[in-house]
Amino acid sequence: MHPKRVADYYGIDAVPGFVARMVNSAHRHVPELAGLRGIAILTVVMGHLLQRVERFYGRETLNQIETFILAVLATPFSGCRLLFCITGYTLAVHVSKNIQRNNSFLDISFLKKRLLRLWPPYAIILLSTFIFIKMTEYEPERTYHFHAAPESMTLSLSASLLYLHALVFNTFPRLFPPGWYLEAHIQFLLIAPLLFKPYAKLKSPELKFKIGMAALAVSTLLAMIASKYGTRGIQYSVVSFFPYFLVGALAAEFRARASYQHLARTLERVPLGLLGLTTLILLGAPWGAIWWQLPAQLLAIAAIMTACLAGPSRFRAAMSDRHLTRIGIASFSIYLVHLQILQIVVPIIVERCRDYPFLAVALICGTVGIGLVLVLSFVFYWVVERPFVALSLQLKGSFSAARSA
Repeated sequence: MHPKRVADYYGIDAVPGFVARMVNSAHRHVPELAGLRGIAILTVVMGHLLQRVERFYGRETLNQIETFILAVLATPFSGCRLLFCITGYTLAVHVSKNIQRNNSFLDISFLKKRLLRLWPPYAIILLSTFIFIKMTEYEPERTYHFHAAPESMTLSLSASLLYLHALVFNTFPRLFPPGWYLEAHIQFLLIAPLLFKPYAKLKSPELKFKIGMAALAVSTLLAMIASKYGTRGIQYSVVSFFPYFLVGALAAEFRARASYQHLARTLERVPLGLLGLTTLILLGAPWGAIWWQLPAQLLAIAAIMTACLAGPSRFRAAMSDRHLTRIGIASFSIYLVHLQILQIVVPIIVERCRDYPFLAVALICGTVGIGLVLVLSFVFYWVVERPFVALSLQLKGSFSAARSA
């Protein structure tokens, strides 16, 4: 293989965001959001790790302080909510860019490119897990979803491959429970362009603001109803999480406005990003009624996005850290492989360190578990996910060439 092709593929400049820096509001690519995605995926990994430490160590042995720490930190859903918001921002930017260039927004072409990046790595994880379980008859210990419906593992695999497991069976995917997130993600990608395109074509900023706020209020109300009264499949569908996507989309809409920048300058002395992130994590556990908790989470995410997108804040600079952005770029691979690794590693560590205090065991599990997850995830990224990223970029180029022709 030609050396330049190797450098183009594996070099650090091959992936946008690996060379991090803060950008102004005129640029489309925002490395800060890659860093924020890194924070989100680390929150997911830490949450799942602590959940497993608790299960295998034994909740009945914990004191009140240890129980409180788990309630705050063992909350992977906080990271998922933040990832949903970033996806909403990304899609809104994409729709706006196509409209400004007078391009027709090709929903099918866009979805093909996204599926080309998302589906093959996910399918590889599902199929590998399926084959491993069938060959070894391995049954993961102390899991809540492995023995759920449907009884047939093959049927569960088929539904997962089609992103329909939660909607059809009202259960998380048996082979990969975090697959519920990908199912909601795909549902959003299917319906959001149909909603965002007419909104992006509106000329009046005031009208856009009113419609955006009204849409956020309506979607929040629907999410509350779905979360409280819906089936499990609805509770983990795009209906329940659409407000988080929408906050990201509205951040993309308002980012370039002078009022948005003025707000950031006004709040420059306030650690807005850190306060928002802390609040979001604290609200990750179901402390109270959803009617106040969901709006509070949305406000926390809005604060995070404001600090990340506007003004020269310390939080924004921290999100531009090169190492953090690299984790963010590989976040999909980390999401795909982390649970399988933790499900095997954590029980071994806990069993060997059972005589240690709980916090010491959690620290050891965190150090070893997260280290292994990051190492193996980056291998998975470059070997499995990255080829499909490159292929989707080539596909994007072919579509652009076809339109210009």
